[in-house]
Amino acid sequence: MDINLTLLGEMLTFAVLVFVTMKYIWPPLTKAMEERQQKIAAGLAASERGQHDLEIAQQKSTAILNEAYQKAQILIDQAQKEMAKILEDAKITAKKEGDKIITASHVALEKEKLLAKQELQKYLAELTVAATKQLLQEQTDPQLNQKLVDDFIQSISREVKLDKLQESA
Repeated sequence: MDINLTLLGEMLTFAVLVFVTMKYIWPPLTKAMEERQQKIAAGLAASERGQHDLEIAQQKSTAILNEAYQKAQILIDQAQKEMAKILEDAKITAKKEGDKIITASHVALEKEKLLAKQELQKYLAELTVAATKQLLQEQTDPQLNQKLVDDFIQSISREVKLDKLQESA
């Protein structure tokens, strides 16, 4: 191989090009590459922090949701207990009112029975007085007296049977 002037010129030009590239082009290029590398690293770190923050936020939201669910469950349980208590109180009140009504009905029924007995006794007394008057007025005929007494006994026995029927009802 012959070394000639052209080759020497090319080598010199290459050396100048390498020197200029190393002096003026390479430092800004490496600086830009380092900045870009730092930005990428910062972006990756921020992404990792964001991912970590997202996981923490998800854990917090899950914890908050669980707490809210537990509180809601407690409120539901309390409401159910309150509802059961209200229902039980209403049943007790209704039972008391029913007992009062039944007692009042029994009292009214007893009063009615007492009034009916009193009216029956009054009627019986009136019949007795009427029969006695009739007997005294028509005392002359013994057969008629016997017939009046029998009629009176029959009417009294009918009244007594009626009274027994009412009591059994």
